[in-house]
Amino acid sequence: MKKIVTLLSAALVLLASAPAFAQASIGAGYLSSTDVVKSGSSSTDRTPLNGFYLGVGYTVPIAGGLNFTPGIYYGMTAKSNANSIFGLKIEGKQQDHYVNVPLHFSFGTEVGGGLRLFAYAGPSLSLAVASKITSGSTSYDRLKGNDSLQRFDVMLGGGVGLEFNEMIRFQVGYDAGMLNRYKSDNFSVHRNQLTAGVAFLF
Repeated sequence: MKKIVTLLSAALVLLASAPAFAQASIGAGYLSSTDVVKSGSSSTDRTPLNGFYLGVGYTVPIAGGLNFTPGIYYGMTAKSNANSIFGLKIEGKQQDHYVNVPLHFSFGTEVGGGLRLFAYAGPSLSLAVASKITSGSTSYDRLKGNDSLQRFDVMLGGGVGLEFNEMIRFQVGYDAGMLNRYKSDNFSVHRNQLTAGVAFLF
């Protein structure tokens, strides 16, 4: 809980301290999250959980076409038939909730007709808020009371996008988790995510 409060507080302070000339945005879209589970020398990509994300961000001009684009986003993913969790076979439904704080830098250029093409890259701070598996009438919380599964992650990634008349933005990106979220001699788990969405600029 302390990590959740700390991350949210830091994100709110960051957004609140954005310069007055920063351009705000509200965005939402598709989110796909996949755990890469490694045991020994072999690794396996688990079936992705699909869902959505939504949140707010800022675009702070730095120089030329270079911008700093922080934000704070909530993401939810889910799937049915979660049949292998760290070697434990469980049939049922899994639902995960995250708070992500991207700290990206972007660079763009006008291509004519009110269109601006841009690319972005940088780190994102990610915090797992909840992760529950339900099988019949039984529920298993992957985070509650689990000292091995870590909530916090640092992701690194980037993407591309297109803005129209400084009013609407479309973008696609990919982030790879840098930290091992499962402390064990037998397993390591890294979470990767794919996003595709739209944002309205103000």
